[in-house]
Amino acid sequence: MVSIGKPEIGKELVAHLGLTNGQDYLFVDPENALYDDLDLNRGVKETFFSPSTPLAFLDRFTSQDGMKDLMEVLGKWNKAFYIPPKREQAFNQGGTFIFDGSNTVFAHYDESTGAHAKVQEVVELAIKTAQS
Repeated sequence: MVSIGKPEIGKELVAHLGLTNGQDYLFVDPENALYDDLDLNRGVKETFFSPSTPLAFLDRFTSQDGMKDLMEVLGKWNKAFYIPPKREQAFNQGGTFIFDGSNTVFAHYDESTGAHAKVQEVVELAIKTAQS
């Protein structure tokens, strides 16, 4: 997992979320280097005012257990509010990637807030890639 922020904040977040050995899988990017190299989406418009934001939430509201993960995350978020090192990082969108060496197996750029890759599909593909 790659996240913006400082190493000490990353350790706090892993502890707060109760992720066993989570620090072994976390790379923090306070300078935004990887976000910049991957050319991830960013900006107030993309973060809050994109048509894909309400559509992403509509998908969550109308799918079976679609709100389950979100409610679990939001239930922990109130005690884990961190301000990024650079003000503009607050408007970065994330993404989900699977790499096999230098080969990109899967790339999903979050179009806007809530417009994430399907976690189960990504996990299945990552396992399949690791086994091949």
